[in-house]
Amino acid sequence: MIKKFNFNTYRLKNIETYKKYITKNFNIYSVSTIDNPKSNTMIFCNNLTCELLQNLKTIKESIIIINNTTNLQVKNHSNNLFLKVDRPRKEYAKILKFILDNKNVPNNHYDFHQNGYYFGENVVIGQNTIIEPFCFIESNVTIGNNCIIKSGTKICKYTTIGDNCVLKYSCIIGDSGFGIERDDDGTTYKIPHLGGVNIGDNVEIGALTTIGCGTIEPTYIEDYVKIDNHVYVAHNCNIKKGTLITACCEISGSVKLGKNVWLGPNSSIINGISVGDNSILGIGSVVIKSISKNSIVAGNPAEKTENLKKLKVTINKFLESTNNSI
Repeated sequence: MIKKFNFNTYRLKNIETYKKYITKNFNIYSVSTIDNPKSNTMIFCNNLTCELLQNLKTIKESIIIINNTTNLQVKNHSNNLFLKVDRPRKEYAKILKFILDNKNVPNNHYDFHQNGYYFGENVVIGQNTIIEPFCFIESNVTIGNNCIIKSGTKICKYTTIGDNCVLKYSCIIGDSGFGIERDDDGTTYKIPHLGGVNIGDNVEIGALTTIGCGTIEPTYIEDYVKIDNHVYVAHNCNIKKGTLITACCEISGSVKLGKNVWLGPNSSIINGISVGDNSILGIGSVVIKSISKNSIVAGNPAEKTENLKKLKVTINKFLESTNNSI
């Protein structure tokens, strides 16, 4: 686990809201999810269940933010520190911002490469990889062998790129995603994103395309995925092997695209849904519900083409009957 910060729990005693909960003294170094918890991290859970609580048996010295309405007993998890609050995701955002604003880590140092690009600390670049001038690579980035990174590209922290990849002009990999919580009075809190991006082998990403950083765990782009120009892939997406995404598509947060999916130009997909293997989205499709594998959909909202054909027949019959009655 990469240490993304170094924070001692006792520092939360300075914040009145959390003061009464701070009974243990330990350090945390990163964040993790309730489904995949790690020791010495911060975790939030809006709806704690018995099954999710069992996941926490394997970890220790973590801050776990849960809803204060839960009836589950957490005393058997005394190795950790539980904060009971009204809205766990909002408090997670507030605490993580406080941690990052006060982290005990020096500012990153950047060097200028003779080929005309900047790179940060803990950057690993594979053999025969070409990075053109005016690129910017943040710290804790790994780029594989035989890659081509075209001019103007920015690769943000906690990004891993496999072998034989092409990143075209001015694409952005790992920019912070759009996650916002709001207080009752309208105050907004941006959720810091620390998950990074994992890109497989033989991936191509088009010019002016953005791949959003995962919130806690990475955004995943698997092997042989090809993404055209002017595409936006939001945080926490998982795009499986061989999927093809054409120009100007918008894929909202936490979308799962199966293997060998085809997205036609200007397709849009609402957050949190899945598209099954080998499915095809026609040009301009607006997808607002999950799609089973081997489907062909089109329209706004997107429907299977066989349903659209049936609808067309029904409409034509209705129009004919209306005309005959006039």
